[in-house]
Amino acid sequence: MEALFGKKKRAPGGALVLYTTRHGATQRYAERIAEPLDALIKDAAYMSGEKAKSYDAIVVGCCVYEGRIQGLDFLKRNAEALAGKRLVLYVVGIEDPAQEEVRRGLKAQLREALGDAAEAIPTFFLRGAIRWRSLGVLEQVKMRGWMKAIREKAQRTQTEDMLLEAEGGAIDFSDEADLVPIVHAARFGAEGEA
Repeated sequence: MEALFGKKKRAPGGALVLYTTRHGATQRYAERIAEPLDALIKDAAYMSGEKAKSYDAIVVGCCVYEGRIQGLDFLKRNAEALAGKRLVLYVVGIEDPAQEEVRRGLKAQLREALGDAAEAIPTFFLRGAIRWRSLGVLEQVKMRGWMKAIREKAQRTQTEDMLLEAEGGAIDFSDEADLVPIVHAARFGAEGEA
């Protein structure tokens, strides 16, 4: 239908879903979040704060790459333009955010990047995916090093065991059920985090 009639025009306001991704997991989540919100979806690198401020709700998806959250630049650059907007943040990484050490590290990065605003934005931590074939040569070398370090550990986490089992193939931890509170927060606002 879209090919025949073009994209549906969205009324001013509404929702905007932005994402930063390295290998696609954060974008896939963004697409799933945008659908029930009837939201515009864009790579955060191609959206300005000036354009974003015309939306009522803005969902920003960031990925964790080599242990660091990528994609917080949009929020940092546009803090003033986005003041008063219903903001929601989701962070996608391979490590299990249910582990206190992982969660504490991610929260510290958010505070470092966003200051006090980190506490005011409802933030959700999601699990992503790895597909070894989609990795570049340098990334594959780094992954082999990481897998070697995991194999040498005396005690491994469940995630590390699963990564070793999937080495060279693919592993996907994503779960669409995790998106329900994000969509709810974008629609109605939310206190705290998931």
